[in-house]
Amino acid sequence: MEVSGVAEIACAAGLLHPRTRGAAGLASAALLVGVLPGNVKMSVDAGKRARRKPGAKSAAFFAGTLARLPLQWPMIRTALRAGGR
Repeated sequence: MEVSGVAEIACAAGLLHPRTRGAAGLASAALLVGVLPGNVKMSVDAGKRARRKPGAKSAAFFAGTLARLPLQWPMIRTALRAGGR
């Protein structure tokens, strides 16, 4: 498991308890903002790969990476709301 996965689990666990929910909401939002550049890079790389090696698999992967980018913003808002902000 990678570091961001461990951080995601820790943030999710923190959201479960009212005493830690505020900090966990902020941490979740910060984590989502922090991984956004990596997600953009992954999408750019997938687009380059799809152009180099055309095919259904690389096109689908590229489409999936593109589709998740706009979802980051509602997830950030939701994390802040879950933390009571």
